[in-house]
Amino acid sequence: MAEFAITKTLEELKALFSQMKNVYFIATANQALNALKGADMELPVLDEGVTFDTGAADVSKIKLTTGAIWTSVATAGDADIQFQVASIAGEVNELLMNKVVESAAMTATFNGKTYEGAGYNTEPKKVTGALFMTSEDGSTALYLPNIEGYSNLISERGKPAYFNVAVSPMNDKNKASIYILKEKEIVAPGG
Repeated sequence: MAEFAITKTLEELKALFSQMKNVYFIATANQALNALKGADMELPVLDEGVTFDTGAADVSKIKLTTGAIWTSVATAGDADIQFQVASIAGEVNELLMNKVVESAAMTATFNGKTYEGAGYNTEPKKVTGALFMTSEDGSTALYLPNIEGYSNLISERGKPAYFNVAVSPMNDKNKASIYILKEKEIVAPGG
């Protein structure tokens, strides 16, 4: 009797994207992975402020008059990818909001302090670019080469003010919307 063969063992398949550690924004979308040289900004994402779900398929079963399932048809589900970016630094504000007043400053004091900054409206701003995310241990990464995102500013008790950023991954020229990557093993010379 023939032995039941296992082609890939569990140990061979152990490539995990543990907890998300770093999220980098790249302003230029659709860069090939081999052309990627850096990021425009590392986003300060709150520890429990990440939802990453590429969308469950909506499956319709096709039945025969006998009641037997003949086949199934699936359509892509809606992605639910969100980040909570905890910074109101000027660069983050400009990325995620529509700047309408370049510079604004108080001339009077308020409790002994004066404030300066810029003005933004709360109309939705489409952010385009790419995202590169690494796992906690750095052994794996995700690359979304072409994204569209929208954000809103939230301030609630117990957290610093943050932008809730909803991201939609779009296909690149190769029709890929996500690249799942693992650390490349470097073979020593002569090894």
